[in-house]
Amino acid sequence: IRVVGVGGMRYVTLGIVLLSILGGLVATAIIPHFISWIPYDYAIYMQGARMVRAGQDPHAQLPYWYPLPIVLFTTLPWSFLPDQFAWAFAFIPLGLLHLHYGRRAILWWLFFPLLINLAYAQAEGWLVLPLLWLIKDIPIKASIGTLMLMFKPAYGMLLVPYRLWQWTREHRRADWMILFGAGAVMLGAAFLVDPVWHLHWLDAISRRGENPELIQRNMTIWSFIARGGVWLVVLAIMMVVLIWISIPLVRTKETRGDVLLALSLFIFPNGLNPVSSMMVIPLVETTTEILILIATSWIVAALDVLVGGFGGVYLLIVMVALFLRRQRLLARQGQSYDRD
Repeated sequence: IRVVGVGGMRYVTLGIVLLSILGGLVATAIIPHFISWIPYDYAIYMQGARMVRAGQDPHAQLPYWYPLPIVLFTTLPWSFLPDQFAWAFAFIPLGLLHLHYGRRAILWWLFFPLLINLAYAQAEGWLVLPLLWLIKDIPIKASIGTLMLMFKPAYGMLLVPYRLWQWTREHRRADWMILFGAGAVMLGAAFLVDPVWHLHWLDAISRRGENPELIQRNMTIWSFIARGGVWLVVLAIMMVVLIWISIPLVRTKETRGDVLLALSLFIFPNGLNPVSSMMVIPLVETTTEILILIATSWIVAALDVLVGGFGGVYLLIVMVALFLRRQRLLARQGQSYDRD
């Protein structure tokens, strides 16, 4: 491929994306011959989707399940594929990262939480790009990102209401039209399939915190509070540092959403698995930042082992990502001040 300016880079990026997707598809054909198990989360996704197709309520029988409006347009169509496509489900999001990071996206393959995501074929990989659109508030794409975050609403808990308020103030009619139009189609389809799906979902949310694995692996502040003792001191220090990091970010409109994402990861009431720390990928940009966050993730993984298994340490990844965003903002503001 000849690379000529911006147009050439687009062809290179497209080539990398296609190769990443091809790699995922090849993996689906080869890996099952060597590994007999299907990743746990993917198995749940497919089991639930097939239950929906059979007219059953997945919320009543599975340890966790997701809002029906988004399931109908994501995991349910995928459930018609053979189970071996778990590997394509896991690998294709790596290719999608190239749409934003270009050649630097290959570095993310070394990011520990993303490796966990791949190993268990979790849905977070598919949500990184939509979340990035929402973080950067890209017109139209941000609306699509809002709808896709219905799969894991925790990540948009604070960010989505802020964006909706912002779109209202700025009279962003196109974003609202996409949100209402596509949202109405998704909600209408869900109510046709199950008129009380929302009640099933709310009931499942109320029971989610009872999951023994989540209690042990919870990465939010509630895991520190549950442990008590010295962990409360650690939490207090982390919160003070978080406030210090956030002050310049909150003062700047373009970075306010970054803080809201980080706070959602800190305080989501029902708890989050450590893999959720990978959702800070949209906060970093440069090669140096990516490498720092990768190194941080492996240090955190080691700490997790040293303390006997505690998901709360993964909040350090969130804090480092937010700190890197802070430093990039201050550096840019300093350059602007120098030019003035």
